[in-house]
Amino acid sequence: MLSIRKMKKADVAILFDIAMRSFQPDYEKYGMCPPLLNLKRKAFMPPLVFGKTFIADNKIIGGAFVAGFGSKGEIGAIFLDPSEQHKDFGKQAMLMFEGMYPKVKRWKLETPAESYGLHRFYESLGYVKVGEMNDRGMRGIKYEKIIGG
Repeated sequence: MLSIRKMKKADVAILFDIAMRSFQPDYEKYGMCPPLLNLKRKAFMPPLVFGKTFIADNKIIGGAFVAGFGSKGEIGAIFLDPSEQHKDFGKQAMLMFEGMYPKVKRWKLETPAESYGLHRFYESLGYVKVGEMNDRGMRGIKYEKIIGG
């Protein structure tokens, strides 16, 4: 079973390592990682106030950067240790975010254009493609989910 807690400073080194391994295929494909990863400092760019740590079997297995402001929410990044992927933890986390931010009615996220497995994953959770973006040469897809709509 998955639990989620606020990210602590002590979690950062472990989570950074997990994020690097999780995003390695994107780095190899596009030559870049999500903007939240500061490769030089080996740290995350967003403040810890937005960071979440995922724990299963008393072990840190991943994390996310999630913000909810009034009725709008955004998932800046979500990452799982590659050894913990395809075990339903990502789905559990995404649904738990909705419970953690009950006032949020519109969720947004972005994912690489060629990450078709992630497209299927987000769409299976009710996210709908609403646009495209181009960030430093990397094409992406913008998704939204309306809660109660």
